[in-house]
Amino acid sequence: MARRGHHLTEVALLASASGSLAAAGAGEREGWLDDPAVLLSLGPRARDLAVASAARSVLGIVPVAGGGGVTVKPALGPDDGRISAVEWVPLDAEGSQGEEGMTVVVGTDAGWLLFYSLAGDLLHKQSIYPAKILKLNFNERKENAWEDSGSDELSVVFPGVIARCDGADLQIMLQKSFQEVKSRMWKDKFEQEDDEDTSSFEKTPLQIWNVSKFGSCVDAAIVGLMPPPLLELQSSQRHYCAITVGEDAVVSAYRLSEDRSRSLVGAILSRGVAATFSTISSLSKILWRSEPSPTKKPRPKPQAFAKTSPLTCLKDSPRKGERLTLSPSGTLAAITDSLGRILLLDTRALVAVRLWKI
Repeated sequence: MARRGHHLTEVALLASASGSLAAAGAGEREGWLDDPAVLLSLGPRARDLAVASAARSVLGIVPVAGGGGVTVKPALGPDDGRISAVEWVPLDAEGSQGEEGMTVVVGTDAGWLLFYSLAGDLLHKQSIYPAKILKLNFNERKENAWEDSGSDELSVVFPGVIARCDGADLQIMLQKSFQEVKSRMWKDKFEQEDDEDTSSFEKTPLQIWNVSKFGSCVDAAIVGLMPPPLLELQSSQRHYCAITVGEDAVVSAYRLSEDRSRSLVGAILSRGVAATFSTISSLSKILWRSEPSPTKKPRPKPQAFAKTSPLTCLKDSPRKGERLTLSPSGTLAAITDSLGRILLLDTRALVAVRLWKI
């Protein structure tokens, strides 16, 4: 009988960065990676590993090929929540590696996003929506000569809500912040205000949609562009397709429109009312000469929902959707459910291709 050989492949060398891993709770007990409070994200080309601990409020950035890691302790106040998601975002479209090529974004269960450089510097902080961030996913769209496949994007998933940040806008903002931090022009300001004042950060444009028509979702993804409705006039506005999974509906599909259908009159009235209220408030302070009481700065109001059109859903009680994973091209989605099945979905035709039972 032939002797069976053992073939081993080195996947990662993390011993040199044991300090950053230990800060996230590595090695304290057997099976520490199974802790739901420990969040992992492997960088592009598997060169870096981000390890976040919600319980310890710590983010570790570890080079897989060896070398010292970086430990970041995000300055999260009581209203900022705890870490609930982590993802890698490239600083440029080419996705170059090294300190100047990648950033790590952390999401919290209070709806905040915090972007860090590989050196541990805070580049950006922004409130997206006051709910727990379930998942962050940066999708790099490949150029296609036959069709418009869209641009790179960062999607932020909440229970029943999904937001989208355009990759180009995000990268321009991060590059600007990175250069400011690198030149040390605002270093003192960052150290004093990163945990309290978010007004010093430029607000990143985004779109946000309500995708809870068929019930709250536990996972979701924007799978790409889709054509507008048949009876709708062609315009420059884009429409995206979103797939969600949840307890009420195993899988659902929505058309997401960039246009918020807000009239010009409504926009003028809203600005006029806000300006009038501000003037009255200023006059009342002058007349009454009241001393300004020290109040806590209010959280920025969430952006209004853009238009969402439900397309289809699959309800099969007691079956519940659990996880959703996209193929690199976004044309296929693997969906797991509570009955131990894996559904392979064609995201363009919105039909099931395969179904496996584990």
